[in-house]
Amino acid sequence: EDINKHADTLENLWNVPMDSDAIYFGESSNFTTTDNDIRDLRISELVDEKLPEISVATVDNAGLHAGTYLSLLKNRPSEMDLKFVIITMNYRSFGANWRYAPFENYLAKLEVMIEPGFSILNKFLISLKHYDYKSEEARTEEMKTAWRTENFSIPGFEFDDVIAWDSAMAWKTWLNENPHLTEENIPLACHYVKNYAIAIDTLKNERIQDLNAIVELGKKEGYSIVFNLLAENIDEAERLVGKELTYLMENNRKLLINYYTRRGVTVVDNFYNVSDSCFRDRDWPTEHYNYTGREIVAENIKIAIIENELHN
Repeated sequence: EDINKHADTLENLWNVPMDSDAIYFGESSNFTTTDNDIRDLRISELVDEKLPEISVATVDNAGLHAGTYLSLLKNRPSEMDLKFVIITMNYRSFGANWRYAPFENYLAKLEVMIEPGFSILNKFLISLKHYDYKSEEARTEEMKTAWRTENFSIPGFEFDDVIAWDSAMAWKTWLNENPHLTEENIPLACHYVKNYAIAIDTLKNERIQDLNAIVELGKKEGYSIVFNLLAENIDEAERLVGKELTYLMENNRKLLINYYTRRGVTVVDNFYNVSDSCFRDRDWPTEHYNYTGREIVAENIKIAIIENELHN
């Protein structure tokens, strides 16, 4: 009952068959569909379908990130002999807009609740709010502080922080010089700035720390790690905001791939593989694709697994 109330995502792991060869860990990108989809299969289910010789199970829920996946992996039954795990690597999860979102309270509570060890102690700690619990106001202030202080550098561009760039966009600085900008889509352009204008610091970023811990856990427990770097709507980002934003996005893409490839991780680079027409949401930047987009992502995961012989 406590797990169902405070950490129901763990129930998804409990439902994974013990003879599974792999687990796909994902957030809403995995299961979001559109009304026009010819099939409503998850990305993970498509991967399982494309690799008929092995069994790929699913653990997902909305809003999850690498910290949650790490906590779930710590609860893997020791008798479950996995060949590999697929971890959703969502670019936006590295940014302050996600790292300090109010929903982080729930994820922090979940991580304490399912920490292996004494369940009664976990329950007691939850009752005392002895986890990373903050008010919505405090989370928002953390977010704004990061937007001011986590600077980036773009050649020939006058802004080096999210607050200044977002403010200039909101004040219609580029409305008359960018033919794709309108009064109506400036808020969307601002969301792109707030979600994607990042310079990932591998020493300080919480998601890097979580992903590193997942890599070490995989080495310790004997299964391979696959990071699925999700596709982003690069076309729309460049149309609305410009090459300055996609310059940052590309720098971070290369950083993530190089950083984890050197650590022996299979990184599936889907970053540019899904076209604008495949993205479902039009008032907020997300990684929600139609069936064509999900199928593209799944196919690339399949190819990477076969090329790296992870399925044997």
